[in-house]
Amino acid sequence: MIKGIYDTAASMVPRQKKQEVIANNLANSETAGFKKDSLFLRVFKNAKLTGSNPGPSWEVRMIDKVYTSFRPGALEKTGRDLDVALQGDGFFVVQTPDGEAYTRDGAFSLSPDGTLINSDNLPVLTDSGPVVLQGGKVSVGTDGRISVDSISVGKLRIVDFEDKSKLMKSGDGLFVASPDAAPQPLVSPEVRQGYLERSNVDVLKEMVDMIDTYRGFETGQKMIQIQDETLAKAVNDVGKA
Repeated sequence: MIKGIYDTAASMVPRQKKQEVIANNLANSETAGFKKDSLFLRVFKNAKLTGSNPGPSWEVRMIDKVYTSFRPGALEKTGRDLDVALQGDGFFVVQTPDGEAYTRDGAFSLSPDGTLINSDNLPVLTDSGPVVLQGGKVSVGTDGRISVDSISVGKLRIVDFEDKSKLMKSGDGLFVASPDAAPQPLVSPEVRQGYLERSNVDVLKEMVDMIDTYRGFETGQKMIQIQDETLAKAVNDVGKA
């Protein structure tokens, strides 16, 4: 009976984690360039084969990992000169205090001194580092080349990764690469000026998944309650019969 309670409780752990993942996806459904996360679960019987000890380590092994879907989102026209989107593969590169980070969010702006920055005030990198834009009209070519009043001032640094599973989210729409994942320059990027990439979150699907996960978690709670009541009767009443 106690083992049944442990089994049911263990099955609720990944459902709770999945609810957290879904909630984060929904919270970022309107964030430019956001990539949705999903939870990959191992088969329950395989987790049990690793040992009968119903401790935390046994429960955690049911959750294999959280993985990110890099499927491109739809492009939304904004008409703003400093909004740029990537059509297809690739990442923009920004400079953080801890090194380079990568993003699909092309909602750029200018700092007070004219440096091109992202929405977190981090410098956007070109092939020659940060770029200062001063003057008139800014245009960005489909290859990422930046011009001010038709004078070229730099080219956006756009990279890609052979194995995107080695990218880890770093908050605020940024990714950092593991030490064994080297960014490769994207030879033929497709840059669209005046557009932003929407998140790839399907809100309707996430809502359906949230309801389904909640019901599964609720069922687990009821099962534990039933088993607990049965156990209480076995302990308190059987000896009186």
